Amino acid sequence: MELFSASLRKIWKEWNLRVTVLLSLTLQIVLITLGNRRKYNHKLWIRIVVWCAYLSADVIAMFALGIITNNISDIYDEKGGFIDANTELAGFWAPFLLLHLGGPDTITAFSLEDNELWLRHFLGLVVQTLMAIYVLPMSWNGSILSILSLLMFIAGLIKYGERTWVLGKASTEKIRVFRRARQ
Repeated sequence: MELFSASLRKIWKEWNLRVTVLLSLTLQIVLITLGNRRKYNHKLWIRIVVWCAYLSADVIAMFALGIITNNISDIYDEKGGFIDANTELAGFWAPFLLLHLGGPDTITAFSLEDNELWLRHFLGLVVQTLMAIYVLPMSWNGSILSILSLLMFIAGLIKYGERTWVLGKASTEKIRVFRRARQ
């Protein structure tokens, strides 16, 4: 039994990266606009929207990065190492999504319990960085977009590393150690 028709699968294969990157960008915009507002405005709808966006943003960005990693080697092999504009653009999205995983400055963690997951974020940092490193050389052709991809990779690595470091420093155990040292 076929759950999805061949034409629907073909459309998804062609548009999956575009849809997930656009969804990731939309979630980042929601977190930027409403992330700080949740502290001052206690309306239920704001908390629900921010909570859903916070939980979904990392998953969607990781999913999109997985799509890129999966597709880039197929594209590269099919074209015999020739890098066209679509391959180069797909290579740009990988560090761009790494920047998304760093999250906006308006919200690092939704609740204090999220700080305890800093080791999970560190593992994500390592894995997602390796995935972006895998994609960059496969889409490199020395053009301006390739150079921008490298700069975006550096910015994304710093941003994601900063988020992980802040979560680690704000964990309950680190705060206890800091309080004991001050007494």
